[in-house]
Amino acid sequence: MSLSFVYSLEMLGTAAFAFSGALAASRKRMDIFGFCVLALMPAVGGGTIRDIIIDRVPVFWVSDNRYIAVAIIAALVVFFAPHRKPGGRRQLLVWADALGLSLFAALGTEICLQHNTGPLVAVMLGVTTAVTGGMIRDVICNEIPLILSREIYATAAFAASLAYVLADNLALDGNLALTIGVATGFAVRGLAIVYNWSLPSFGATKD
Repeated sequence: MSLSFVYSLEMLGTAAFAFSGALAASRKRMDIFGFCVLALMPAVGGGTIRDIIIDRVPVFWVSDNRYIAVAIIAALVVFFAPHRKPGGRRQLLVWADALGLSLFAALGTEICLQHNTGPLVAVMLGVTTAVTGGMIRDVICNEIPLILSREIYATAAFAASLAYVLADNLALDGNLALTIGVATGFAVRGLAIVYNWSLPSFGATKD
């Protein structure tokens, strides 16, 4: 597996999630410090929990500060960029979050398998990597986290993680397995956004 390819995906996921956090801060009209905090939460939050659970020392952003730098740069770009259409920020947030979700789910699963967690735990922690940071972001913004809504969100992360595990079990090239995982998760989340797919809620009845 090409380390440069994996690293590029990690940085892309970090930037995508950081943009989602900064866009959430813009919707709440926070100051520049708030932008940086909300950019960092989804960018490093899930991966931090994953690394603590699998005892990966040091935590990824401690050993490589470029993850923090990318998140801060993303926050500053969003802070200083003009936003003429308020509704457009919501759309950008949703799609940036979808990209970060699929990237982090597949990458988190790959990291866990490298640490010999086994497929089941790898999928669970891949989903954790993908959704935890967004949950922290939404809680700070005083909003119901997407994972707790009817939107197909954690399901997309699960699809990305499972697709990567299946591709890895087929002994496909590592880069191809990651590409399949990311594409699967993004496709599931993207289709849910476009067609307003949602999971049935408890007690829902048909008219």
